[in-house]
Amino acid sequence: MSAFVIAAAMAAVLTMATALSVTDFLQLIFPSDAGGGTSLKTAGSGNPVMLVLGRVYLFLAAQGTQKALLLYALLLLLLYGLKNVFSYISAVVFARIKTGILFDIRNRMHRAVLNQDFARWSSQAQGQWLSRMSNDVAEYEANVLDSIQLIVSATLTMIIYVTMLIYLDWKLTLLVVAVMALGTVLLSASRRLKRESRKLQALNGELMTTTQETLDSLKEIKAATAIEYVNQRQQSQNSLFTARRISLYRRIYAASPLSDFVGNAIVAAILIIGAYRVMGEAASLSPALFVSYIMIYVLLLTPIKDFSNAIAQFKKGRGVEERLDEIMDSAASALPDEDSRPEPVTSIELRDTSFAYGDKQVFEGLSLSVPMHRHTAIVGESGSGKTTFGRMIAGLLEPQQGEILINGMPMAAAARAGRIAYIPQEPMLFNDTIEANIRFGRQWVTRDDIDKAVQMAQLEPVLQMHKEGLHTCIGDGGSLLSGGERQRVNIARALVGDPSVVIMDEATAALDAATEQRFTEALHTMMEGRTLLVIAHRASTIANCDRVYDMRTKTFVNQ
Repeated sequence: MSAFVIAAAMAAVLTMATALSVTDFLQLIFPSDAGGGTSLKTAGSGNPVMLVLGRVYLFLAAQGTQKALLLYALLLLLLYGLKNVFSYISAVVFARIKTGILFDIRNRMHRAVLNQDFARWSSQAQGQWLSRMSNDVAEYEANVLDSIQLIVSATLTMIIYVTMLIYLDWKLTLLVVAVMALGTVLLSASRRLKRESRKLQALNGELMTTTQETLDSLKEIKAATAIEYVNQRQQSQNSLFTARRISLYRRIYAASPLSDFVGNAIVAAILIIGAYRVMGEAASLSPALFVSYIMIYVLLLTPIKDFSNAIAQFKKGRGVEERLDEIMDSAASALPDEDSRPEPVTSIELRDTSFAYGDKQVFEGLSLSVPMHRHTAIVGESGSGKTTFGRMIAGLLEPQQGEILINGMPMAAAARAGRIAYIPQEPMLFNDTIEANIRFGRQWVTRDDIDKAVQMAQLEPVLQMHKEGLHTCIGDGGSLLSGGERQRVNIARALVGDPSVVIMDEATAALDAATEQRFTEALHTMMEGRTLLVIAHRASTIANCDRVYDMRTKTFVNQ
């Protein structure tokens, strides 16, 4: 950051130097008594700026007019060149800083979402999550980081320019300070930008959610002939989003023309008042130096306007920053270790656990010890909490009250997730090979583990249909496989590594009757002596279970 500040300051100093050099240029082409006399007076002045300018002028004047003008042109070219070099350096240095910050934010956002509590994740539409991870990051870059760059460079430039104006004539510079005070007052128009920005990003998330739902449910929309209904809903959201965006930008862009008008009005005042500072025996400025004074002040208007705009943009971006912080600061405990085989689970106990989705209480005060080394079916009517129960044990949800003990010790959800296999009803596969989907990042899984999981999931017939076997790429979301084939790969992923506890949540719903029967029989045989929890409605799925737990009565029933 210090390199950026130094480079930006040097660029401002060199820009100011080009304006001051106008003094020497005017004295060279107008070597009158007003110019020449002033030069002698300047050379002997105690003001450091005037002293330097006077010496430069005397050096140039000694070379003759034509050679002096050529040297002046080369000096001006050098100043502009160096100014551009330092401007480039400052931009490149800040670009490295900015990209490093964005790199860290994207990594933290991705990890925070992966580590997010499942209940919080599922309570918000995926469009809102996508909006925060993409649009909010882009808005943060455009409104916060770019504004910081502009605020720092504009502040440095204003300090350097105002300091020079004070050197030249401190009384006249009081007008400059007045302009800066007026610019600060104008910034009050942006007080509500942060709140408006948060609302805008929330609307953008709703719009993205609607778009995603449309893409995911196109068949259902056409089948229900609901095209016009969906289109009107999207147009309504888009209209609200557009109106709020226009309102926000109207507030942002109001600051620039107002500050520009006030600044130019002060320029006119400086011309009038400054004329009296130049004329007469008590004149504190030469005509040539007064021209440089005006040029520096005109240059000062740009950073003042940039500062005003940057503050407005920064306040707009603060709303986005708060949305990002809500994700990055609310992550759960550390992710489970994926590099080592998890320890076997010997006991599972729920103590006075409760869970609710909003105002809907799923269960309350649930306490039980899961029968170990047994096959238990979890039954109950829809909404009784079967799936929530399974997800809590598997580590996808944390009970809102009570605790879950694994091997006699209270254990957080993130730690439970790596120890207990969970097979959901809806398979989710990735655009990779079958082997990669089964292994799925767990480096400790061996080829023998994969072969055993393939056998347990009845996946061998699927591999025989593809000449590349386990190395077959299955497309986006497993699109190259049928629904039943995708579920078999999903089951194999959960069973790889021979877990001591397996939870099946309607995992065989996508399988045909014959495959389901073969898989169920094979699973019960291979899980003999280990813990299996089966959440299901079909009698055939739970027929081989030893015990049944009824979520309605909170009791076990022997089969």
